[in-house]
Amino acid sequence: MRRRNLRRGALARLACLALLALLAASIQGTSDLAGQGSAGEVADDVFSESWPFEIGETSEYAVLFGPVNFGRMHLRVEAQDTIRGTPAYRLSMEMKGGVPFYRMDDRTVSWLAPDPYRSLRFEENLRQGGYRRQRRWELDHEALAATRQDWNEEAEAYLPHRRQRDLPMPPGALDEISYLYLIRTLPLEVGRTYEFDRYFEEDGNPVVVEVLRRERVRVPAGTFDTIVLRPTIQTDGLFGEEGQAEVFISDDDRRLIVQIRSRMKIGGVDMYLRGFEQNEAETGR
Repeated sequence: MRRRNLRRGALARLACLALLALLAASIQGTSDLAGQGSAGEVADDVFSESWPFEIGETSEYAVLFGPVNFGRMHLRVEAQDTIRGTPAYRLSMEMKGGVPFYRMDDRTVSWLAPDPYRSLRFEENLRQGGYRRQRRWELDHEALAATRQDWNEEAEAYLPHRRQRDLPMPPGALDEISYLYLIRTLPLEVGRTYEFDRYFEEDGNPVVVEVLRRERVRVPAGTFDTIVLRPTIQTDGLFGEEGQAEVFISDDDRRLIVQIRSRMKIGGVDMYLRGFEQNEAETGR
């Protein structure tokens, strides 16, 4: 399968890639303990199988592209739905903003089933400048296959893509947003490196996350003690090797995504937590 079209276009892809940061430290895989040179499988019991996040919780971020205030991003746990008979939590990432002559209004949604964690569906509705796309992926964990579906205006329904059907995916496959939330279930030990192979498009693996240090930071939402991660994924974007991105996670029970920093050839990207809320939301289907 071709490398993700999702990540084409530097500025247009920044918002989606930004939360890939968290991507990683939440998944079963292999790990090395820094300084010891040893490797082994991450034990299953380090991952919480219960759902630790409240329906209705929302995080809001200010997004800066270089010195320019690009817009706002929101992460939400919206509701509990049922996908093909399986209960799943509906997670969303929304990005709105832009610069003169360029506007972005994106909504990406993931349906994550716990016990064990796995993505059942991943949906995108993207409006970036003159570019439009509305599609989703259905993830079949019994067949270990992913199928792309595109929105058809005439049929007013999602229809399977002609070629991207029944594509192989790894066991326990996850999408971008699902990865983000799982980091909060994992103990993050400074000096440790985690490697994961559960991204649903196999050529996006592996994802590597180094746990670098602890640091106190001030953002619009307040002052936080954080754990700083460096994620590296198989892309030239925000979390490619050249970007040297750092992700700051609150060093408390909430494990909030507090700040993201990256430096690339096209310029720097920064995201700062502006607020965090926990409000009840409805249960849906």
